[in-house]
Amino acid sequence: MSKRVLIIEDNNVLATVYATTLRQAGFQVSVARDGQMGLDQVGTFAPDVIVLDLMLPKVTGVDVLRRIRADESNASLPVIVFSNSYTSERTDEVWEAGATQVVVKASCPPKHLVEIVSSVA
Repeated sequence: MSKRVLIIEDNNVLATVYATTLRQAGFQVSVARDGQMGLDQVGTFAPDVIVLDLMLPKVTGVDVLRRIRADESNASLPVIVFSNSYTSERTDEVWEAGATQVVVKASCPPKHLVEIVSSVA
């Protein structure tokens, strides 16, 4: 049974590249293009891992993460926060909200993301 990965990312090119790479590695992948769609898919797609961008339309990544963690059934769901918008305050906020791992998009090639997802799935 392959693990299910939900990518919440509004950049179509990046979402497609990462989704394709994860699928080639054997994962089932769903992509949500905004925070609200991502929250909806947490319930319907039932992912084993979430890859979450911070800068999202409708609902920000930090708010998505807080809402995921507010549901006790998602307490141990791995959420990899994947963004280029890091300041020390933002990083602290992400960890406090419940990130499993924090990854800088610019320094993470798709194959490395597969390794990270595999390590937490």
